[in-house]
Amino acid sequence: MPVLNERRLLITALRAMTAVAVLAAMVLSWRYVAGPAHPEGPPSVRVVKLLPGTFIWADAPDDARYLPNGLRAREAARLKLLVLRAEDGVVRGFYLPQQDGFVGVPTTESPVTPGIPCADFAPDFRSGDIACRQAVPGFDFALRHRWSLQGRALSAGSPDLHVVAGSVVDGDWRLHALR
Repeated sequence: MPVLNERRLLITALRAMTAVAVLAAMVLSWRYVAGPAHPEGPPSVRVVKLLPGTFIWADAPDDARYLPNGLRAREAARLKLLVLRAEDGVVRGFYLPQQDGFVGVPTTESPVTPGIPCADFAPDFRSGDIACRQAVPGFDFALRHRWSLQGRALSAGSPDLHVVAGSVVDGDWRLHALR
């Protein structure tokens, strides 16, 4: 029967630690290669810190079930999601066209139709509207279009904003599937 002296004990411990390290490296490598985890459930936007009278921009989900009818997942990159919390605490969302890094002023019922370029499209809670606050040079007529904080057109010739169905659950505004 072999005698476990101090040297053999250290060698055995070192081998065990090496085996654990190799196993951990393999697990982490496999997880890295597999890519990011896909969250369960519908897409959501974290709104727990969204105070009344504020808004955030988010990317549109790349799942066609949450996009307006007729749109495919690859068209999500042409949309931006405006999520706002009104003064009364109600959270609402709207799909808006996006082009060249700017949110465009909607001109048709379809949110993927390129809109009028706008350097600053945002809600103003004091005046109670959503509009282009700073037009891109050459597109001053973008300033004429306005919408209520509920997404209804306030300007003649402007379509209503495309409302995104969702509800607040545990500090997240979760989108509702449309299909």
